Amino acid sequence: MANVGLFLLVLLIITPQAMAESYHKARLKLTEREITFQRGLLVEQMDKHLTTMKLILGSKDEIYAGGGRHLFHLNFQKNQGQTMVQRIPIPCDTVKTDCGITVMQPGRDGYPLFVCTAGRQIPKGTCCDKDVNGSTNCTSIYGGGEPALLTGEILYTTQSGVRDKDGIYRKRLYNVKDQMKPPSSRSDQQYVKIIERKLVKVNTEKLYAFYTEKNHDKDPDSDIFTPRVSQVCMADLGGSKDTLQFQWTSQLSSRLSCGDPSRKLYYTELLDVAVLPSEDGADARVYGLFRNGWEMRAVCVYAMNDIDGVFNNSSPKPTKTLSRRPGECVQDSRNLPSDLLKYMKSDPEMMNWVGPIGHSNPLLVSRCNYSHIQVDRVGGTEGQEGHNVLLLSTEESGAVHKVLENSSDPFIIAEYHPFKPGTHILSMLLDSSQKKLYVSSNAEVVQIDLRNCSVYGDQCADCILARDPYCGWDRNQKRCSTYSEGKNVLSQSLHDCTPEQQSAALKSSPEVNPDTTQFVSESSRHFLPCPVHSQHAEYRWMQGGEERQSIMDSEQEQLVLLIDGMRSADEGLYQCESKEGDYRKTVVQYQLRMSSAVGGLKSSPLALALLLLLLFTLLC
Repeated sequence: MANVGLFLLVLLIITPQAMAESYHKARLKLTEREITFQRGLLVEQMDKHLTTMKLILGSKDEIYAGGGRHLFHLNFQKNQGQTMVQRIPIPCDTVKTDCGITVMQPGRDGYPLFVCTAGRQIPKGTCCDKDVNGSTNCTSIYGGGEPALLTGEILYTTQSGVRDKDGIYRKRLYNVKDQMKPPSSRSDQQYVKIIERKLVKVNTEKLYAFYTEKNHDKDPDSDIFTPRVSQVCMADLGGSKDTLQFQWTSQLSSRLSCGDPSRKLYYTELLDVAVLPSEDGADARVYGLFRNGWEMRAVCVYAMNDIDGVFNNSSPKPTKTLSRRPGECVQDSRNLPSDLLKYMKSDPEMMNWVGPIGHSNPLLVSRCNYSHIQVDRVGGTEGQEGHNVLLLSTEESGAVHKVLENSSDPFIIAEYHPFKPGTHILSMLLDSSQKKLYVSSNAEVVQIDLRNCSVYGDQCADCILARDPYCGWDRNQKRCSTYSEGKNVLSQSLHDCTPEQQSAALKSSPEVNPDTTQFVSESSRHFLPCPVHSQHAEYRWMQGGEERQSIMDSEQEQLVLLIDGMRSADEGLYQCESKEGDYRKTVVQYQLRMSSAVGGLKSSPLALALLLLLLFTLLC
């Protein structure tokens, strides 16, 4: 009877209301049980201690992955069910030092890749145009690494955490003398992203660099980190021979604001940046992923026009009267007046901060340890506006969240689990044209098809409640189908789910078999599992119109009804129902009958294990 007492105590504590999950959790968890991930295995060749990896898009379903001393070409086009992985030789292959990949950029002149390698013993690195067979057009270039940007024969690189050499560098590939470096000695900067900003006027193109700077203020109340954005003019030729020669004359910086200014609560460590081009090409959006000292994450969204405005209109500090405005892009910076050049050596900072669009609070705040962000734009159905979708990787669990941007409350559509629990995700890359996401660990690269709509089931309401802008209900084919431009038969409204479809969902589903009858021996323990599909739905077990107490098995993602000892009162029809908003359906149902056999499952190990599992969960 001790087990019965424990069981009753557990049931008093756990109620269906306690199992209702917050909408800040992912609605669906998708593992290899629900979805097929195509993967390229690198485990036999990659360094287990690798901490960074760069992914570059090739042609359709092709990816280049590089990190450490390794560079690979992966072809995800189905070839006998396997991803084709080919190793590409790099100059480090012939050098027995700590040589490794420092820069990896989309190629030029018909080559898919541009790769630089270097090491402590060979600081003068080698940069080469590359294809899958090897290298050509190699040149020697001093230092610098990712984030980087290659435009023609001009290579922009960054230095992070290298004592007093942190900053933005520019080099011309085949002219060692044509180079630029930071105007001042700064340290403890960690660069995250550099973006080319193309403007209409000639010689006004800018480079924006996003980074985190360690705060050297000794005030104990000051933030440890400061997030910043810097500008340099891409036409900058440096100053005169006396001042700032071969150094930026246009570099200005501004602080990025992300948080709640009214409470002076800010997220100050910038982790990653994603850029979403505007549909009309006018004003792109910048999505910044931040962290604070309490390990909370936040996403803030900035307009490129607002960033331009701060640098063009705000006053720089230290304040000083000058012959012309600092930071302007000019045709020949070597002719700038000396008072301005001397002022620019002080590394001026704008008085105004760059704030989120509309001076709003963060778009998203979460306790999830997000580490990388990508953003996609999906068109709307039947004349509706399109949607922005955030893709966020978790730092330690090896999962990816697909999040629908919503000004009032972001909606986590799904949580993908492409790796084993505990896998560290090194990088993510979005192929927006094919709507596929590539995620890498130190052992493999996985392709996630963002338009896989079959995971939402074959019921109209299930498809609509997913709120996945990549999917919609196909009224003609009666299934959850992939959205595409001009496909007007798709609906994303519950109003298009007919009453007949709603009632059909209550009566049956693919997992319901009304004729199934289970015979259970008298006094035996028995359990009935109900798979939990939506983390936003409430689930309950019903028998004869009455609700039965049940237990949530979070590990197996199911709601379990335990019968401690089968009696005649336990006979009958058992139905597991789910309710999400106004939508209800029967998930599974069983008919139980008591058999005449004695002893049967009195000591069912599984039933006891479920009790112990629940007790352990409560103690934790």
